[in-house]
Amino acid sequence: MATATAKTKKATQKTTAAAETQAGLPGIPGLDFEGDIGGGMEGTDKDSFAIPFLRALQKISPQCEETDPEFIADAKGGMLFNTATRQLWDGKSGLVFIAVAYQRRFLHWGARGSDSSGFKGEYLPEEAAEMERDGKVILHEGRLLFPLEDGTLNAKKCDSLQDTRSHFGLIVDEKTGDASQALLALTSTQTKKSKQLMTMLNNVKVKRKDGRMVTPPTWASKFRVTTVLESNDQGSWYGVRFEPEGFITSQEVYDAGKAFHDTISSGEAKVNYAEAEGGTRQDSADAKEKF
Repeated sequence: MATATAKTKKATQKTTAAAETQAGLPGIPGLDFEGDIGGGMEGTDKDSFAIPFLRALQKISPQCEETDPEFIADAKGGMLFNTATRQLWDGKSGLVFIAVAYQRRFLHWGARGSDSSGFKGEYLPEEAAEMERDGKVILHEGRLLFPLEDGTLNAKKCDSLQDTRSHFGLIVDEKTGDASQALLALTSTQTKKSKQLMTMLNNVKVKRKDGRMVTPPTWASKFRVTTVLESNDQGSWYGVRFEPEGFITSQEVYDAGKAFHDTISSGEAKVNYAEAEGGTRQDSADAKEKF
């Protein structure tokens, strides 16, 4: 004769199995939402969602300062940080990143600490070049600055135009295989890292059946993103490093990469740089710290 415990266990298993069959999604017992899939997302458009920024934290980043509202207890300089999910990765082991699209833009920033500080717009490279030719911006101490009303230049008082290389991609969870969207915006000293990544992607070749060597779409390749301590005569900061790790093997991840690429290339998704000011401005990207 079966014991009461055995009967209860068997009944529970039967109820759970029935609920899973009813809902069509195992792991959510007792809920039947087949007719409501996607509910609650009505009325959303391209401006309803944020593309998370992937950032290398510095010791002076808000997430590392105990007195800052953005403080995260486990955050340390050198970690990689997702601005939307607030997820952290160890900078030494890094994460898997799949590059799906690339944009180069020049971002207009107000002088930090002034009444007009903050993000003021973006320009295409050819527009920025024309502005420089017309004298609207002037290269001063390695930065493109908007002259003050009297025509003088002051790095602390002038608005700036910042060369920003944006790499849209997928972060792949190494445990589950799930992929999530992210944007890695590289500026200043990290511009050379952007060029390195683009060169590596351009050099990836595969042989077709007819023997020809071709370049596959960038979202077929995966890279390990880690952080490394860098320095110059002004101080030290954490930058990123890219290391190729071959091709992806998941068709689902490939399809997600293509879909994200199409969204970016079609202009359907707009980047809100104003929400990521701390990680995209040139005067903070190099986080001048003495270690």
